[in-house]
Amino acid sequence: MTPAHRTIKRLTIIFVYLVIFGLVGTGFYYLFRTKPTCADKIQNQGETEIDCGGPCAVCAEIPKAESLKVIEKAIVPGETGKYDTLVKIVNPNSQLGAANFDYSFNLLDGAGKIIAKSAGSNFILPGQTKYIIAFNLSAGIKPESLDFEISSFNWSLFSEFEEPNITVYAKEFSLASGGEPGFAKLKAKMRNQSGFDFHEISAVAVIRGGDGAPIAVNETNFNDVRASEEREVNFSWNSSFAIDPVTAKIEIFPEVDVFKSDNFMKQHGVSGQPGSYNVGGEQQQEKW
Repeated sequence: MTPAHRTIKRLTIIFVYLVIFGLVGTGFYYLFRTKPTCADKIQNQGETEIDCGGPCAVCAEIPKAESLKVIEKAIVPGETGKYDTLVKIVNPNSQLGAANFDYSFNLLDGAGKIIAKSAGSNFILPGQTKYIIAFNLSAGIKPESLDFEISSFNWSLFSEFEEPNITVYAKEFSLASGGEPGFAKLKAKMRNQSGFDFHEISAVAVIRGGDGAPIAVNETNFNDVRASEEREVNFSWNSSFAIDPVTAKIEIFPEVDVFKSDNFMKQHGVSGQPGSYNVGGEQQQEKW
């Protein structure tokens, strides 16, 4: 056997051993490897998003998001030197919502200087129209305009979303008379027509004058509301404001934060749980 033949034989044997070791190693890897954890709410093990991509299921494609739209801003005078602020926003996206975003209100004087401000956080559901309100901003002079800004905004993709069905009816608005405390009262009935018991439902009330401008706002919360349960809703105002109860327009907006899983106490066999979503998307910052 020539030296060339011996070299070829050695290389062939080495190649065969490498193939055998490779197959054995691959077998041990697949036999003893840790199974992917695709429900731990952590982006790890080569996932491209939280619990999807890589070894997990393919991530759902997130549609291009439209920006939130502010359709109303208002400054509502309260007690002397204090003001409530209100914005009405619309989410034009039918599949995208946000579990949490930061916002800020700034009251401005005629020169555009900030004379009072307030900040907070909130959420918005797909297709939702909602109010964001800040109460009792103190200002030494009467504000001329309102600046509103949203930041730290991350979209979440929902699947088969259905907004909780909370209805409000039998609204009654009246001014206090005789020895009644306060200045004005608003009461109504609220019914949870969803198939879920909720730990918390919040409600915002907006009173508008005959011209449609907001002249009073309020907010309240309800705890442990069962499916099909009816509750009485009560708001009251201690400070006076110019209003004709006959021409007043009353709005009450109830809502449930479905991003909080512990807000669902119990399901009663109704399909369409309003909490199925995948987190993702880009951050957004808007100013109005």
